[in-house]
Amino acid sequence: MHAKVRMGRHTGVWKRASGVVIRKPGNEDYTMLKFYGTISLLCCVWRVGENVVAELQFDEAERRALLGDSQFGGRKKRSAIDAAAIMVDRAHVTWEDDNFTGVLMMDIEAAFPCVARGRLIHAIYAKRIDGDLIRWTESFLSDRTVEMVIEGNVLQSHLLEAAIPQGSSLLPILIVIHVLE
Repeated sequence: MHAKVRMGRHTGVWKRASGVVIRKPGNEDYTMLKFYGTISLLCCVWRVGENVVAELQFDEAERRALLGDSQFGGRKKRSAIDAAAIMVDRAHVTWEDDNFTGVLMMDIEAAFPCVARGRLIHAIYAKRIDGDLIRWTESFLSDRTVEMVIEGNVLQSHLLEAAIPQGSSLLPILIVIHVLE
């Protein structure tokens, strides 16, 4: 896998996903689209590769000090519980001084599929991430396809425009790199 990263190439066969359309249970009339769900079937081997690259991306971001002290998501030895504990502690200090406190929480991850691929790649270049990791990430994000499977019938493949597959182990670090512009 490290050789693929150093070559800056993500294997094409790992860029294809099949969406299997299934009926949601408990409905009598299946004529409406909302009564169906989709499960994405992916090649499991590519998940291993993603995990390796995600680890390399986080290590590079840590090495280059791109992540702030308040960044908890996806970092080693930092969990959501740690972030919540710090937030509660800061709120208590504020209350002791008879001040009000508030918290703003955003689900950046939910908006991430809408990020333009070119803008993300530009952000990665701007952070001066290792060139091999940049090339691999560009390859990973490009030429992704999905095909739908309905009742055993495989439909035509379509090119995906989304920045990164949902549930990818690369999602947290790429969000952080993109947001830290």
